[in-house]
Amino acid sequence: MNLQHAHINIWGDSILKGVVLDETEGRYQVLENNCVDRFAALTGSIIDNHSSFGMTTGKALERIKRSMSRKPPLASDIVLIEFGGNDCDFRWDEISASPGERHLPKTPIGQFGQTLQAIIDLFRAINIKPVLMALPPLEPSRFLDWVSRGLDRANILAWLGDVNRIYRWQEAYSDIVVQTANANGLRVIDVRKDFLVSDNYTAKFCADGMHPNEAGQRVILESILSYVQSA
Repeated sequence: MNLQHAHINIWGDSILKGVVLDETEGRYQVLENNCVDRFAALTGSIIDNHSSFGMTTGKALERIKRSMSRKPPLASDIVLIEFGGNDCDFRWDEISASPGERHLPKTPIGQFGQTLQAIIDLFRAINIKPVLMALPPLEPSRFLDWVSRGLDRANILAWLGDVNRIYRWQEAYSDIVVQTANANGLRVIDVRKDFLVSDNYTAKFCADGMHPNEAGQRVILESILSYVQSA
């Protein structure tokens, strides 16, 4: 696939925004040579990256509607959708305070699938078949340590039952992405697989256990390039 001058719209969260954790400063920042910027430079494509830190499918649906009302994409445009990491997240402060209660994720899994379908339908209505991206995996122990900062880690772990539930729960949302793509005859960039088959995949994540670091951004870049070569 020749992408020279191709127009690509990306709708995603901090993963495709290129956000990493600066472990010296203890704050998030956008990596200078992130996967999207490097992909644009390598392919000569023109990318509008609408990805945003903390974005969920519900917020994205409204943003996409507003964007399309102002400037609808062309039928020749390529659209890449990457969501789920924030949808599946919980309000850990509430869990820490009340581990015996029932807690819902930011977007319940059934609602996630429905909203993802609504986003797809927006683009299909203008003859665009978006490409979906699976979720990168998590490093659950690191993730638990990160979200437990200043909270009662024991309470959070008691609510979880075991630390690997974090991994399994997030994986279920990635499965919904793949299932929704298959149901719509859409293609998926399986970055999850590419992380898991790589050497020491956990070393490719920041201290928070959820954001790919610079090495992880390279995995995403290689995964997208591999998809392009096979398309």
